[in-house]
Parts: sequence; structure tokens; C-alpha cells
Amino acid sequence: MKVLILNPVMQRDLHLFENRFIEAGIQTICPPLKQFLTEAELLPFMGTVDGVIAGDDEFSRRVLQAGLPRLKVISKWGVGLDSIDLEAAKEMGIPVFNSPGAFAIAVAEVALGYMLMLSRHLSIVDSAVRGGAWPKPEGEGLRGKILGIVGYGAIGKAVGERAAAFGMIVNAFDVMSAQMTAPTTGRFLSFEELCDTSDHICLCCNLTDQNYHLIDDASIRLMKNNPYIINVGRGPLVDEESLIRALHSGDIQGAALDVYEVEPLPSGSELNSFSNLILGSHNANNMTSANSKVNVNTVNNLIDSLTGK
Repeated sequence: MKVLILNPVMQRDLHLFENRFIEAGIQTICPPLKQFLTEAELLPFMGTVDGVIAGDDEFSRRVLQAGLPRLKVISKWGVGLDSIDLEAAKEMGIPVFNSPGAFAIAVAEVALGYMLMLSRHLSIVDSAVRGGAWPKPEGEGLRGKILGIVGYGAIGKAVGERAAAFGMIVNAFDVMSAQMTAPTTGRFLSFEELCDTSDHICLCCNLTDQNYHLIDDASIRLMKNNPYIINVGRGPLVDEESLIRALHSGDIQGAALDVYEVEPLPSGSELNSFSNLILGSHNANNMTSANSKVNVNTVNNLIDSLTGK
């Protein structure tokens, strides 16, 4: 059997699982990666592999169809499944596995780090001091500020718990809120109410057809407190052109992006020009303990499926 490995961490750590793959009679294929493979880049591999350990690669209906009849399983390294056409996979009988909640703590810590950096201007001070300056910008901090979390799943809850420890008031919006317990220091709000009242807005949700460009000109106009926007969810949740306009106008105080509409972020992007914008590299989940657990779960899901367990 042949398996395509499409996640950089899994490729890096593949030697740790070499014996398991050998014992299962599996040959691994590791193509060069930057971030993820597009539909066009995936198609040449389809029909030649029995399974895939996927990252955020574009498994469209066309790609899945091209994988038949040989493709038996997709084991997603991580949580988000929005890059896989799940309806098509179900129709074609291709099981898809992931690791729910695996990165909650890892991503939550980065989200809080971004909030601290923005509210206390830490990245601006760092850059200025390296350039020979000695600035003293006054920061607002987090205590008493209102945090609005969009997406109150495992990551959103972990962000809320840590924010509450800093003395923040935590509200949340989630389409499944009727089946959830509200944040201990706040409540569930409509998305419009959340925009209207928040000092910080943290995006922790999956990408769906309904929330594509959730943050756009219209939602930014609802934001009365000129908030900070933090995106540790998916890049297309934010319309980057709208964000750029809001940064220029001062309608938001600043932002932190771990993810983008196009990844890696193009070197000529206007996003690079703002000192009150923190740029990540889709790396919030990259914590040693979380990676180890996801590696094991992803390999187990793949091998168990291919060997009939």
C-alpha cells in the first residue's frame, strides 16, 4: 500500500513511525511542501495511493473522484476539515478522520499572546528598540476589557478561560450556542451584538459557506469600540481588503493574523505595511505536546482504517 504524506510536521516526524508503516506494509510518499497542495497539484498523485495524511490540501470532488477506486482513507493531520469535500467523500465511501480539540490549548495561548502584544504595543516597542529608539507607548491592557469570541468550540472555550484569568469579560457567538454552556464571565450574543460591544474580537471558528468574509466592511461598521481583531481560525473569515481599509481609517485599533486568504502571505502584501498588525505564519497550533498527540492519532486513524481495524 502507498500513502501520501502532506503535512510538514508529519513529514518531519515520519521517522518516529517508520516501523509501524513497515509492519503494516505501507510505503510513504513525501512530496515537497510549502503550505498545502492545490487541486492541480494533488491530481497527479490520485489513483496511485491507498491513503493520505492530509494537511489543508484541496481535496475537491474532482480530486476524490480521481483517487478512486484505490483511495481508501484520508486521515487529516489536525482538526479543520473545510478543505475536504466531505459530502463527496461520503458519497464515494472514503472515510475522513481528524483529531478534534487537539490544538485548543496551543492556539489559545497564541491568541492571548496576540492580545497582550496588541494591547501593550509589545511588537512596536521591540521593533523600535532594535532600530535604536526608546519608545514609551501607553497601553490599555486586558483587565476589564470585553472579549468577543466567534466560535465557542474547544479553541474558543480555551481562549475564554485564559482571557477570564486576565480579568476580561468574555462573550461569545456560536451558531450552536443553544446546546452550549455560556462563558462564566459573560454570555452568548448575536454576531451583531458581539461586534457592537467588543474591545477584542477573536475568530476561533471553522470556515463555512455562511461565514466566508465574516469580517468585512459591513461588520466593521458595527464595531463601536474600535476593537482589535485576532484571527486564529481560517484566513477567509476576514476580507483582507476590508481589514486594510479599517486599519487605514482607524475603525479598528489593530489586528493579529495567524492565517490568511492566500498562504504563505505574499511578500508584496499591503498587510506588511502596518505597525499595529501582527503577522503569524499559520503556526498557532505548533506546540510540541499537541503535535505529538496528533501525530499518534493521525497515524492510528490511517493504519487502522487501511488494515480493517
